[in-house]
Amino acid sequence: MHRYDMRRSSRRMDDSAICDILARGGYCTLACIDADGLPYGVPLSYIYMKDSGKEWEGLGAICFHTTNESGRKLDAFATGRRACATIVEDATARFQDGSFTAGFSSVMAFGRIRRIEDPVAARKVLVGLCMKYLPEYKYGIGTALETDFDATAVWELDIEELSGKKN
Repeated sequence: MHRYDMRRSSRRMDDSAICDILARGGYCTLACIDADGLPYGVPLSYIYMKDSGKEWEGLGAICFHTTNESGRKLDAFATGRRACATIVEDATARFQDGSFTAGFSSVMAFGRIRRIEDPVAARKVLVGLCMKYLPEYKYGIGTALETDFDATAVWELDIEELSGKKN
């Protein structure tokens, strides 16, 4: 696989800044190839999982969920193909030094999508998602998991490569 160099390397983010954006980003857009071989991009709520345990070591994973019912998203993810997740923050249009440009911080994560089959790991992801987006309702997580877990599929983008850029 060919790796491209960043054209404006002075805008490259360091690893700490990349991890900060992964941890706090509001959503990601996951781009993959669907079951019919067509490009498919979808915005998702997500949680970044990284630890020294066997589940999410190395560069970590971007984790998200879907329904168990068939559909384009579920079918696309089930192919197990390579994918790319992009998280963008602070996007603004600017006029700077006589030129039109954009201000932003962005992270791109490349890897393969796989379904998390281990129910303990899947529950860990779902609890993490609830705590990231609605921590004020943490008292309801257990009941929601009991009600919805069997209808939910949990996925990860196992990160093989990360890139971050800021302007």
